[in-house]
Amino acid sequence: MRPIERIDDFLKKVDWNDLLYNRWKLDKEIYYDKKIAYAIKPTVPEYWKENPDQRIGQVLINMQLVPNDIMIWHAEEPDILMSQGIAPEECLYWTSIYDKDMNPLDEPLTRKVNELTKDHIISIDKYMKEHNGRISPEMEQAFTNVLMKE
Repeated sequence: MRPIERIDDFLKKVDWNDLLYNRWKLDKEIYYDKKIAYAIKPTVPEYWKENPDQRIGQVLINMQLVPNDIMIWHAEEPDILMSQGIAPEECLYWTSIYDKDMNPLDEPLTRKVNELTKDHIISIDKYMKEHNGRISPEMEQAFTNVLMKE
C-alpha cells in the first residue's frame, strides 16, 4: 500500500511544466490548460486520496486529463521528484510496524525518511543486514544523507 501522506507532499513539490512537457513529452498546445488545472483543481487531490494506491500518472489517466501512455501510467512519484532535483530523503517514505524494541505497533507509522531519527535508520540498517533484507539504492542514499547531516 502506498502512503497517502505522499500525495499532498508530491502536489506541493512537483514541477508540472517539467513533468508534462519534458518528462512525458505532452504537446503544450493541447495540454497547457490542463496543466494549470492540475495545480488548482480540487478533484485531483480528492480523487487521488480516495485511490491512494494509484500513482500520479494513473490518477491523471483515469481522470482523462492525459493520454493513456505506459510511461505515464508507471511513473513513480519519488522518481519524478528526484529527477527534478528533490533529495531522496525529502520524497521517500518509511513505514514502521514495530517500535524500537521490536514490539508490534497498534497502527503502522509512516514518515518521510528525513523525519526518521539517526538511531532509527541505524536500527533499520542493522535489521536488514541481519535478515538479508534489501533496500533500494534510492532509500540507501536517503538514509546516508540523513546520517551525514549534523
